[in-house]
Amino acid sequence: MSALPLKDASERHSPTIEIRLVRTPDEHAMAMAIRAAVFLAEEDNITYFDEFNGNDYVSTHLIAYVDGDPAGVIRLRWFADFALLERVGIRRRYRSYQVLAGLARAALDLARQKGYRTVAGRARKETVNFWKRFGGRQSGEAIEMYRGTLVPIIHDLPRRPDLGAIEAGPFGDPEFENLIVQAEGSWDFSRIKSRPTTHHLSAAE
Repeated sequence: MSALPLKDASERHSPTIEIRLVRTPDEHAMAMAIRAAVFLAEEDNITYFDEFNGNDYVSTHLIAYVDGDPAGVIRLRWFADFALLERVGIRRRYRSYQVLAGLARAALDLARQKGYRTVAGRARKETVNFWKRFGGRQSGEAIEMYRGTLVPIIHDLPRRPDLGAIEAGPFGDPEFENLIVQAEGSWDFSRIKSRPTTHHLSAAE
């Protein structure tokens, strides 16, 4: 869940920021290109095989677009009882609080919609306070890892009725079955009569 130092928002114009879930091979290539530009090009301690370690085709990526240009990325992996945020990277020219906040908000909201109540990650020391602003808390002492000194962070996600949430069942119910076959992150919860309407996964500052 690491990210590099951020520019102050006042240093840039007010761009259009959109967060979209990776769905196509081309979008996946964009996500990998962003990470290569950030971590391989800027950090001497990370090798290609450190960064691309075999988890990229079994995880979810969200891309931040700034004025339509792929600018930042965050990866989520899904475990039985928690989701894991990691591989947060923002290209140098677009590095700002707004882009990071958009990625963080969209990732946490996606996990919440999927029914997760716990999201874990590891933050660089300079971004610990950022993640605390989004409800995170430090869950242990800083750890020395190959990516540097990282601080474990846990988010306990409160329910957001306005976002809706996928729960287990009722399986076989036509409304529920129609919900879970919809596109990832774009679920129409209005089809479930007992659940509130939600908006599509999107975050713009």
